[in-house]
Amino acid sequence: MGIDVIGDVHGHSDALRSLLQKLGYCEDVSGTHVHPSSRQAVFVGDLLNRGPKVRQTMQIVRKMAQAGSAQVIIGNHEFNLLGLENEGEDGTTLRKHSPENLAEVATTKAAYRDAPDEWDECLAWIRTLPLSLELPGLRVVHAAWHPTSLAVIAGRTFEDDAFLRTAFDKKSPESEAVNITLKGIKVPLPKDKVYRDRFGISRTKARIRWWMNPKGKSYSELLFPPYANAPRNATPPAHSLSSVEMYPPKACPVFFGHYCLPPTEPKIDGNVICVDGCVSCDRKLWAYQFDGENRPNSKKLVSAS
Repeated sequence: MGIDVIGDVHGHSDALRSLLQKLGYCEDVSGTHVHPSSRQAVFVGDLLNRGPKVRQTMQIVRKMAQAGSAQVIIGNHEFNLLGLENEGEDGTTLRKHSPENLAEVATTKAAYRDAPDEWDECLAWIRTLPLSLELPGLRVVHAAWHPTSLAVIAGRTFEDDAFLRTAFDKKSPESEAVNITLKGIKVPLPKDKVYRDRFGISRTKARIRWWMNPKGKSYSELLFPPYANAPRNATPPAHSLSSVEMYPPKACPVFFGHYCLPPTEPKIDGNVICVDGCVSCDRKLWAYQFDGENRPNSKKLVSAS
């Protein structure tokens, strides 16, 4: 059975429908997308926020998951939402209701304003999603395949109230493991310049290529995606790289999303494949058609608007 790994959808259901059609999926009598050759879609998380049709996106993906034509892992946006919607033992929400945090989920909350029962069902479903998948011949994670972190959270989902609360306790090993898995590894940026991401947000830390050996690598070599003004002759502080666990070049391919790659940034680096081409910025949703190959091929990347 072939696997189609689909990047961060972020509420762009029209692009998702176009991509599924391009990949060969058809709607059955129940309106569920299925593949005539029994291929299965795997979504890397971040189904919601940002886009104009979050509810429709969730309906498509949930139907596919329930029918067995898709598997889904949780992304950092789903995780953050759970923090805003659930309380700790002290009665306060696990994630602060700051203007910035609430703005992040505004389109998602608005999409369900007139469907409270469906909203509750969605939240309950999100809590069942795994943090990673290890399938025959491939691995899937939202941001970083980090063995030490994955060992800490192995087999856990956020259906477990205690695990959800612990994941938001910044002092816990579970919190560190969840954050590396869902958000990657970040390093502090030099303070002599202003660094802005693709959404124009000023950043003091940036994500790195977690799969490569960071020793002696400059900021411009390590940052993922790179910043145009990243220093070419300076390296991140050694302590910020201490958690890096290189991905073995002979291991099976690992697929992930999260990084909002610009069109100029290659999505494949050896056996490491990022399928997040930032549909919110570039209006293109990406997937990789996997058929058991050990060495991914860029010709098997598919996009749709």
